[in-house]
Amino acid sequence: MKTLTKNYSDFFSRTLAGVAIGAPMLLVCAVSQLPEGTERGEFMVYGLGAVVAVLVGAQVLRAAYNWGFSKALRIATSEPNRSVTA
Repeated sequence: MKTLTKNYSDFFSRTLAGVAIGAPMLLVCAVSQLPEGTERGEFMVYGLGAVVAVLVGAQVLRAAYNWGFSKALRIATSEPNRSVTA
């Protein structure tokens, strides 16, 4: 997959920012087509809640991925324990 940036973390940040900006815009366009009433407001609130949940989930998964990778790299580069007990 070829990206616009050479660094994949930059691509993740730009994609996350695009979703954070674009999703509420699309949600407002969708809500504007609904008739007036409480359903319209509820749809907007729950839709924005879903957008926030997706963004937070992506950030948590990204942090967990980075933390796990750095921990695995630290284990791989540490000196091996060669003591043998019998």
